[in-house]
Amino acid sequence: ASRLAASAMGLSPAPKRRLVDADTTTHAEPPPTPLSPMAPMCRASWGSFTNLLQHCANAKAAGHSGSDHNLPTDTEQALKRFDAACEHLVKELKKRVVVPTEAAFFEEEYTYARLRGCVFVGHVNTDLDSIAGAVGAAELFGGVACRSEDGLNGEITHALEVAGLEAPPLFDTTPGAGVAAADGSRLSVCLVDHNEPKQMVASLRDDPQRAKRIVGLIDHHALAEGFSSAGPLTIDVRPWGSMSSIVAHLYVRLSAKMRPAVARLLMCAILSDTLNLQSVTTTDADRFAVALLAKQGGVESPDSVARQMFRHKTRWIVGLGPYQMARGDQKDFSVDGWKFGISVLEVTDTSPVLAIADQLLLELRILKKEKGKGDVKQQLDFAFLFVVDVVQQRSKLLVCGGREYALASAAFPGCGFTVAKEGLKAPGTTVRADQTLCHVGPLVSRKAQFVPAFSHVLAEGFSCHRTRVTDPQYAQGKSGEALDKVLAAGQAKVQYAGPGLKRNMSRANLALYEQ
Repeated sequence: ASRLAASAMGLSPAPKRRLVDADTTTHAEPPPTPLSPMAPMCRASWGSFTNLLQHCANAKAAGHSGSDHNLPTDTEQALKRFDAACEHLVKELKKRVVVPTEAAFFEEEYTYARLRGCVFVGHVNTDLDSIAGAVGAAELFGGVACRSEDGLNGEITHALEVAGLEAPPLFDTTPGAGVAAADGSRLSVCLVDHNEPKQMVASLRDDPQRAKRIVGLIDHHALAEGFSSAGPLTIDVRPWGSMSSIVAHLYVRLSAKMRPAVARLLMCAILSDTLNLQSVTTTDADRFAVALLAKQGGVESPDSVARQMFRHKTRWIVGLGPYQMARGDQKDFSVDGWKFGISVLEVTDTSPVLAIADQLLLELRILKKEKGKGDVKQQLDFAFLFVVDVVQQRSKLLVCGGREYALASAAFPGCGFTVAKEGLKAPGTTVRADQTLCHVGPLVSRKAQFVPAFSHVLAEGFSCHRTRVTDPQYAQGKSGEALDKVLAAGQAKVQYAGPGLKRNMSRANLALYEQ
């Protein structure tokens, strides 16, 4: 944590540094000329920083019981605990940035040299962490930040307003990124916040030179089976709650100056990905980063910023309509030949979402089929949608069919099932209406809780009334067959309607709910 405090120092990296040899003579010598007026902190001083942090934390948390490593998860408490520590550490660090160390030289000159001038781009189904990480990393390494999609959710647009920054340009229209530069060249790429090929922007995923163009990865997710490269990469993957926390720490390691606007954006992203530092994925690094970035960005109440972000995101989500709600934050996974997709809606009020549960269940059933693009074997076996209450820190799971009920009941034993919406009919012939909503309780993280729960069951030899879609003997039920006919006849087309996309639901509703 003491290293992370250096991100508040306002230090600038030198593009090229010449390492000064250590003085081994015994006669008096003038002090070595700093390689840069903005040099990194000395390793020998870390102990004093750690002691100072401990002293300030103890003073600020007077009366706090328990281990010093058992940090509170509430943002306001974290700020109170770290405020004095950050204030003192910043002052102390400024005194200790005269002479750089060999480690800092190698970090800048060799470890991260390949990332200079890269395009930094996040995943499709864009979230705030992928935007902030791209912006922060591009500014750090003198590269180009891009976004993978045109539309940005309400949380992202609000965070950009808080930061005072413009949205990065589209990857597909940026010269050197999705299209060739004037001289016909294309820039190298560093992926941020993802490594699964399915989550890459399509023009990069389908680029024949993809394996050669990707030279770096900054992420906080597990490496996907399908991720590969033509040669060694510069990879920084850490088990932290937010990729933006990693970017913030890179500023520390490279003694780089961070603009207040960038600090605010990175802070917002950490608050978003950790659900205001309350998610099970939150680490001490994330907590300390928020406290430090808030100080550097001049934000008095990150907790208030987080609440406003979540409110903006909720309003945006509800206004999307069922088609985009089921697809906006959706990721696919595979375990033991079973393929499942998980959509997540993070809201401050679940009632507007559950009010259209019937339409969302239908969209999930259609989503499974559309993933196959005409090939049954490429379809999903399961499609789930978790509605996460970011205020109460509890979740509800929409269950769209019999297969989903079989897997959910095994993955979340002891969790109750109810009808998702009053008056709802059963979405098919293998699930009852009172099995369409699972109350999973205080589980809120797709990465740390939802995916592992499903994966564990699937890996242990799961079976149900249907085989895998890849099985030659696979056969769907009556409602599935009826939906296929509706979709094949073009009777459930999606069209632009107002601010979003809307599906013609009448025939599809009959196919699913009237069997």
